[in-house]
Formats: sequence, C-alpha cells, structure tokens
Amino acid sequence: MVASAFPAAYAAIPTPTLMEVYEAGPRQLRLVLDGLGVNDLRARPRPGKWSILETALHLCDSEVAMAFRMRLVYATPGATLAAYDQDAFAARFRYQDADEEALRTHVHQFACLRATTARWLRGAGPEELARSGLHTERGPLTLRQLLELAADHSERHVEQIAGMRAALGKPGAVPRLLDRRLY
Repeated sequence: MVASAFPAAYAAIPTPTLMEVYEAGPRQLRLVLDGLGVNDLRARPRPGKWSILETALHLCDSEVAMAFRMRLVYATPGATLAAYDQDAFAARFRYQDADEEALRTHVHQFACLRATTARWLRGAGPEELARSGLHTERGPLTLRQLLELAADHSERHVEQIAGMRAALGKPGAVPRLLDRRLY
C-alpha cells in the first residue's frame, strides 16, 4: 500500500454543498453527452487517451466501486477498500465497442447509485462522516473523503468530456460546480 496524505482542497466546502455536487453528477454527465452520436462517442480527439465513450463508461462503472466502498465504511468502519485496475475494466468490458443503448443503461445505473447513496448519506452526521476504511492504495479514507473523491471524480470526467467535445468541434457548455480539483 502506498498511502499519501489526502488533499485538503475540499475540506472547507460544507458537506451539504458537496452533496449537491455529488447528486448533480448524473445530470452533468447527461448534459455533456447530449447530442453526440456513436461516431463522436468513439472518436479519440486526444491521441493515446480514452474516447468520450470509454471515459463515460469508466465514470459509470467506477461508481459501482465507490458506492460499495461508501456503504462498507458506513456499515463496517475499518473495512478494507479494494482498488481496481480501470484500464483492465475498459479493455475487458470493451468500453470502446459499447453502443448507445449500453451507454444509456450505464448512465441510468450511475444515476440510481448516486440517488440511493445520497438518500442515506444526507442523514449521516459528523461522527458517521468521520468513519473510515483502509483503501489498498490510498490508505485510510473517511466517508467524507470518499464523498469528496466521488464528487471530484464526476466533475473531472465531465470536464474531460467537454474538452473532447470541443476538440471534435461540438462544444457543449456544462457548468463547473467545483472551482478546483482534488488532484
């Protein structure tokens, strides 16, 4: 395990504000994907980097892991939070070959996970937000830090997709909800 200090970039953001950003993730993703066809989704405007489709599916699949980690920390503090290989997921689940229906299904799953997690997370008090688990790569993470990571993750990838859209000549304005990034 290679643990580093968790960044304090979002420490001053009130939890309710962070929850709003977290809950807006699916809406932001839908907005940035709106109007793109399969050729746009599969294009690689940044050589050697993921396509819009791969980036969007990664965001959706990673939410499965994040939602589970948050539940583990909430219900069983001290739990081990396993890392996973995002490139292996992209390759083995053939993100680049997915069709528009698969993308819609993934985005729906992302929205459902965020909504169900937010429902119980909104009721978490300071003691519960301070519960922690042990991530196999990042070290100890509190529930609050997991919330920060999740909110940042969707914001980061929506911003990347917006940049790829612009590179394809199909700009799409998506409001930035956090004024800085964790990493």
